[in-house]
Amino acid sequence: MYDSDLADIEEIGWDRFIYGAWEAIFLGYRSFGGIRSIGRRWSDLLQAGLGCPEQIADVLVRDQVIVRQDRDLMAIKDPGRLMAAMAEILADVGSELGELAGITPADRERLLAAHQRLTEFLRENF
Repeated sequence: MYDSDLADIEEIGWDRFIYGAWEAIFLGYRSFGGIRSIGRRWSDLLQAGLGCPEQIADVLVRDQVIVRQDRDLMAIKDPGRLMAAMAEILADVGSELGELAGITPADRERLLAAHQRLTEFLRENF
Protein backbone atom coordinates (compact mmCIF):
# COMPACT_ATOMS: atom_id res chain seq x y z
CA MET A 1 0.00 0.00 0.00
CA TYR A 2 1.09 3.53 -0.55
CA ASP A 3 0.55 5.12 2.83
CA SER A 4 -0.72 2.32 5.03
CA ASP A 5 0.16 -1.25 5.67
CA LEU A 6 -1.64 -4.25 7.09
CA ALA A 7 -0.46 -3.46 10.62
CA ASP A 8 -2.19 -0.07 10.42
CA ILE A 9 -5.43 -1.71 9.36
CA GLU A 10 -5.23 -4.33 12.10
CA GLU A 11 -4.48 -1.66 14.69
CA ILE A 12 -7.34 0.70 13.89
CA GLY A 13 -9.74 -1.86 12.42
CA TRP A 14 -11.06 -2.41 8.90
CA ASP A 15 -14.19 -0.29 9.38
CA ARG A 16 -12.30 2.71 10.67
CA PHE A 17 -9.60 2.43 8.00
CA ILE A 18 -12.20 2.25 5.20
CA TYR A 19 -14.12 5.17 6.68
CA GLY A 20 -10.93 7.25 6.80
CA ALA A 21 -9.84 6.28 3.29
CA TRP A 22 -13.27 7.18 1.81
CA GLU A 23 -13.24 10.48 3.67
CA ALA A 24 -9.69 11.21 2.41
CA ILE A 25 -10.82 10.59 -1.19
CA PHE A 26 -13.80 12.91 -0.72
CA LEU A 27 -11.64 15.63 0.84
CA GLY A 28 -9.06 15.22 -1.92
CA TYR A 29 -11.68 16.01 -4.54
CA ARG A 30 -13.13 18.89 -2.48
CA SER A 31 -9.73 20.48 -1.89
CA PHE A 32 -8.65 20.09 -5.51
CA GLY A 33 -5.93 17.63 -4.55
CA GLY A 34 -3.83 16.24 -7.35
CA ILE A 35 -5.30 13.31 -9.24
CA ARG A 36 -2.27 11.18 -8.41
CA SER A 37 -2.74 11.78 -4.68
CA ILE A 38 -6.43 11.00 -4.98
CA GLY A 39 -5.50 7.89 -6.96
CA ARG A 40 -3.23 6.76 -4.14
CA ARG A 41 -6.17 7.09 -1.71
CA TRP A 42 -8.35 5.04 -4.06
CA SER A 43 -5.64 2.39 -4.30
CA ASP A 44 -5.35 2.23 -0.50
CA LEU A 45 -9.13 1.87 -0.26
CA LEU A 46 -9.22 -0.95 -2.80
CA GLN A 47 -6.25 -2.81 -1.37
CA ALA A 48 -7.66 -2.74 2.15
CA GLY A 49 -11.33 -2.94 1.23
CA LEU A 50 -11.04 -5.76 -1.28
CA GLY A 51 -7.92 -7.45 -0.02
CA CYS A 52 -6.43 -7.19 -3.47
CA PRO A 53 -2.77 -6.86 -4.43
CA GLU A 54 -1.36 -3.42 -5.18
CA GLN A 55 -1.00 -4.31 -8.87
CA ILE A 56 -4.71 -5.03 -9.28
CA ALA A 57 -5.71 -1.94 -7.29
CA ASP A 58 -3.41 0.20 -9.43
CA VAL A 59 -4.93 -1.15 -12.67
CA LEU A 60 -8.44 -0.46 -11.39
CA VAL A 61 -7.51 3.06 -10.25
CA ARG A 62 -5.77 3.83 -13.53
CA ASP A 63 -8.76 2.64 -15.55
CA GLN A 64 -11.56 4.08 -13.41
CA VAL A 65 -10.03 7.22 -11.84
CA ILE A 66 -6.94 8.45 -13.64
CA VAL A 67 -7.58 8.00 -17.38
CA ARG A 68 -11.36 8.35 -17.53
CA GLN A 69 -11.91 11.60 -19.43
CA ASP A 70 -15.61 11.60 -18.56
CA ARG A 71 -14.91 11.79 -14.83
CA ASP A 72 -14.06 15.23 -13.52
CA LEU A 73 -15.04 14.83 -9.91
CA MET A 74 -12.91 17.81 -8.87
CA ALA A 75 -15.36 20.08 -10.68
CA ILE A 76 -18.34 18.83 -8.65
CA LYS A 77 -19.25 21.38 -5.99
CA ASP A 78 -22.30 19.68 -4.47
CA PRO A 79 -21.23 17.18 -1.76
CA GLY A 80 -24.16 14.83 -2.51
CA ARG A 81 -23.36 14.73 -6.21
CA LEU A 82 -19.69 14.14 -5.42
CA MET A 83 -20.53 11.25 -3.12
CA ALA A 84 -22.79 9.77 -5.84
CA ALA A 85 -20.00 10.11 -8.41
CA MET A 86 -17.57 8.37 -6.05
CA ALA A 87 -20.10 5.56 -5.58
CA GLU A 88 -20.34 5.28 -9.37
CA ILE A 89 -16.57 4.81 -9.57
CA LEU A 90 -16.79 2.10 -6.94
CA ALA A 91 -19.58 0.38 -8.90
CA ASP A 92 -17.50 0.51 -12.08
CA VAL A 93 -14.56 -1.00 -10.19
CA GLY A 94 -16.81 -3.96 -9.39
CA SER A 95 -17.80 -4.31 -13.03
CA GLU A 96 -14.18 -4.24 -14.12
CA LEU A 97 -13.24 -6.82 -11.48
CA GLY A 98 -15.73 -9.17 -13.08
CA GLU A 99 -13.91 -8.90 -16.40
CA LEU A 100 -10.28 -8.26 -15.42
CA ALA A 101 -7.84 -10.68 -17.05
CA GLY A 102 -5.28 -12.59 -15.05
CA ILE A 103 -7.45 -13.32 -12.01
CA THR A 104 -8.29 -16.89 -11.11
CA PRO A 105 -11.97 -17.75 -10.76
CA ALA A 106 -11.56 -18.26 -6.99
CA ASP A 107 -9.83 -14.87 -6.59
CA ARG A 108 -12.45 -13.18 -8.75
CA GLU A 109 -15.23 -14.61 -6.58
CA ARG A 110 -13.44 -13.50 -3.40
CA LEU A 111 -12.77 -10.00 -4.77
CA LEU A 112 -16.36 -9.57 -5.95
CA ALA A 113 -17.68 -10.65 -2.52
CA ALA A 114 -15.28 -8.19 -0.87
CA HIS A 115 -16.43 -5.48 -3.28
CA GLN A 116 -20.04 -6.10 -2.29
CA ARG A 117 -19.11 -5.89 1.41
CA LEU A 118 -17.17 -2.66 0.83
CA THR A 119 -19.99 -1.13 -1.20
CA GLU A 120 -22.58 -2.02 1.45
CA PHE A 121 -20.38 -0.64 4.23
CA LEU A 122 -19.91 2.66 2.43
CA ARG A 123 -23.60 2.90 1.50
CA GLU A 124 -24.62 2.38 5.14
CA ASN A 125 -22.08 4.81 6.57
CA PHE A 126 -22.14 7.61 4.06
